[in-house]
Amino acid sequence: MPGSGVEPGSAPVDDSRRGVADALAAYEDELWRSAPSDPPGPWVARSGADPFAVVPASRGRAVGVLRGRDAIVLLGDDGRETSRVTPSGARRWAPVAISEISTDTFLVIGEGLDAVDSRGVGTTIVRVRVDGDTLALEPIVLPGVVSLRGVAWHGETVFVADRHGGRILAIDWPLTATAPTTPPRELARCPGAIGLASAGGLLVAPCLLEHSTWIGELGDDARTIVSETRIVRDGPSWSVAVARVGDEWRVATGGVEDHRLDRTDGFGYVDSFVYLDRVRGCEAGLCTEALAASDVGEIGVVTPKWIAIASAGDRTVVDVSGYGGQTLARLTWGAQTAPPQRETTRVPPGLQAVATVGSGRLAANPLLDRWVAIDNTGWSTVVADPGPDPRSIDERVGEALVFTELLAPHASSDGPRSRFTCETCHFEGTGDGRVHYTGRGTVHATTKPLLGLFGNRPHFTRALDRTMAVMVDNEFAVANRGDPAGPDFAVSPDETPWVRELGLTTALGPIELRKAMMRFFARFTHDTNPAVRHRTGFDERERRGAELFRVHCERCHQARRVADEPSSRVEPSGWEAQIFSDAGPLVWASEARVRTGIEPYVHDEGARPPSLRRAWLKRPYFTNGSAKSLDDVLERARVGAGDDAFVHDGAAPSGTAPLSADERAALRAFLDLL
Repeated sequence: MPGSGVEPGSAPVDDSRRGVADALAAYEDELWRSAPSDPPGPWVARSGADPFAVVPASRGRAVGVLRGRDAIVLLGDDGRETSRVTPSGARRWAPVAISEISTDTFLVIGEGLDAVDSRGVGTTIVRVRVDGDTLALEPIVLPGVVSLRGVAWHGETVFVADRHGGRILAIDWPLTATAPTTPPRELARCPGAIGLASAGGLLVAPCLLEHSTWIGELGDDARTIVSETRIVRDGPSWSVAVARVGDEWRVATGGVEDHRLDRTDGFGYVDSFVYLDRVRGCEAGLCTEALAASDVGEIGVVTPKWIAIASAGDRTVVDVSGYGGQTLARLTWGAQTAPPQRETTRVPPGLQAVATVGSGRLAANPLLDRWVAIDNTGWSTVVADPGPDPRSIDERVGEALVFTELLAPHASSDGPRSRFTCETCHFEGTGDGRVHYTGRGTVHATTKPLLGLFGNRPHFTRALDRTMAVMVDNEFAVANRGDPAGPDFAVSPDETPWVRELGLTTALGPIELRKAMMRFFARFTHDTNPAVRHRTGFDERERRGAELFRVHCERCHQARRVADEPSSRVEPSGWEAQIFSDAGPLVWASEARVRTGIEPYVHDEGARPPSLRRAWLKRPYFTNGSAKSLDDVLERARVGAGDDAFVHDGAAPSGTAPLSADERAALRAFLDLL
């Protein structure tokens, strides 16, 4: 494995920080020496119990899911578990969302894939019922879908958000384990569909990679969409809720500031906001009207992943929590254009879902692996699962540095400044569809995933940060730019009590914090590609795509385990086994800069080929974000014989030609497996 000295072309190291740089470089060498010979398994499989969703049940109880244990649990109002069920044979089902269909009866869906039946590969929907003090479940295979992220039930139809396919789907009710299930019907395209909400005949979904909120009105049969529209903003939304108000609806969205990210001096204009919109029927079908926008980052709600809305009379009430901050807020609007009344409750970061249970609230917190009970006296936590946890405290602190304000604890929301986390631009460690201004000339760049970052160096499009040590130190610096306290701070459980929930008992200084982030990145690897689960090899079209990739693409996107280590390259004969393994560890990148027609070039020598690992998560494509889909990438390519007979865009060299429709289809099928 490569060493970690600063190579020519790296970002320069200030002499005053030479000691820090040397300590971090030595630690990176240590991480490489201790790295297992086999690729590490997916982070989500070793990141704890991951309580991810929770909804109220009868008698002051709740039903929740443990994404990391493939389990559904019955909880008391204090978060203590009283019953647990797991679908038999579940293999990385990873439940993530619950929808109530009647009193004490729920549907639970997962983002993993754990089912194969006579109709082929599919995912599982579970119908679960509270039966006295226990849970009873019925698994139902949904064919042809490999990853679900949101679920809603209305009338005679189940609606789901298919993140992998970028679709909103409808499934006819009733669902049973024994009766054949008709294939789901596609209602709408929604790139990066990460949730789904429903009320009064309206479906609403955040489309992460399109920076839009899709809105569809159901017909009288509750099965079809009779009209639809989208709300588009200049950045992603992470949560959505809807309420019926008379003959119209109110839609609340939690997302990033509706402003272009400004990188000229750190990270500008990326505060977290709550947006309130009116939706009503009109001559065009559905019309939307922006009612209000509230900067909730300034009150400590950072990356709002959970939101709820209710309406009473002329009042609209929105509850919201931020995964990256320490605030649960209630916003109350009277006159819709006036600033809302804002009430706040102090909570630990990491809240993913919140339910009103008994006289208080119960929250799912996958960051802390806790159920969090919240009432008017404060908050308390209960360990979601006491089973073994392979993570070190350093890894958990590193995760918190990435997903909470811990990386920039003194940030403010003054002017262009923002309270943010790494996840503001890297949803759950992936991308978010953003194309941001870099602060250099006319150069813009797409966001890249943080998953798999350790083996994918040099980092960033210009490939200036040749090592993880340099990159992490630079991230502390840029995240805290303009802050008088600077990037060299300590984290203490006395000053930041919630870090005790991570197991931290003593203060960590600047170097220890950087090492913690590096250790986390060394373990933060992609989940298994949903397109390869329960499969062992290529079909005929995918095998053809692999051969075309070898001929036309692998010169830049090399089949390496470590992007800057040529000796880690796997020969084409070994690709199939690597691709269909759980880790899918090949990076499909290299350390070179190349000029392939994607302008403006971020460096005089071109741009570093981005990793194609889990390409389905990385839309839009190209450094400048000009390709909106993989199909667009393939349609613009021009190929020919010889090493230089290839461009992604721009003027095509003589002797090159477009790919045929069959070639594009084969390459597209292969790329979906990476």
